Amino acid sequence: MTYVFSNPKMLPYRMKQILLILIINLTIISANNEITITANQIQGRLNIVNGYSSECVMHKFYTNTGWIRIEGEIGRNGIDGLYFKKKNGVIKEVLVAESKWNTSRLGWSGKNKLVHQMSQEWVLRTLNRLQHYKSLPEYKTIKKLVEQNQYRARLFKMFPIGDDKIQIQIYKIKNKGSKSFDTFIESKLRPIAITAPINNFEREILTSYNICRAEALQKYFPMLNKQNIKYLVQDNYLQKNDISKIIKH
Repeated sequence: MTYVFSNPKMLPYRMKQILLILIINLTIISANNEITITANQIQGRLNIVNGYSSECVMHKFYTNTGWIRIEGEIGRNGIDGLYFKKKNGVIKEVLVAESKWNTSRLGWSGKNKLVHQMSQEWVLRTLNRLQHYKSLPEYKTIKKLVEQNQYRARLFKMFPIGDDKIQIQIYKIKNKGSKSFDTFIESKLRPIAITAPINNFEREILTSYNICRAEALQKYFPMLNKQNIKYLVQDNYLQKNDISKIIKH
């Protein structure tokens, strides 16, 4: 039997009780899920936090040097960093960049996993999806330049160094090819002490790094309070044990 009520006040008393019990139980289940987060879940969420932080630093690094950022992702998939420069109002330069944290590597996709992330074919596939979901006029010009191989490709990596430093290394992707490519280090910046930056550049990088880490921790570990987060961002390399100790796992 099906009841349709246009006014919640008309719900029978017993049905109201059942709905209230359901709501309470769902709330308890939700809360318990957060409290009983597993070690694997901690690591998975922490990987996202670290990756997001590295991506934020990459955006800061490139936009500070004159590149204009345009959205390259659909949700959490796509191109981490898609940038361009204009001359006389026309896009003349394109930069495609992927950020990785620590030992994380570029992946493979497509049939039989033969297409290497950041290869020309992978970039074009991603641009096709972007054009389908987001009708921005810049994508057409960017895609044309990529098809003509008139673009730059970089792998932006951030590493923890020792107990209190981070380091940025940028790899140039050469001979992009259709499915694979070569890489070599283009620049290796001096390690930055996360509690003692020595110039404006380092301060800006660390500000971006810490703001993004705090935002991501709050989003993916809602059981942490502000004091917990403030404590955690003093660490240059957040690991599973750092989170586990705080939430008592």
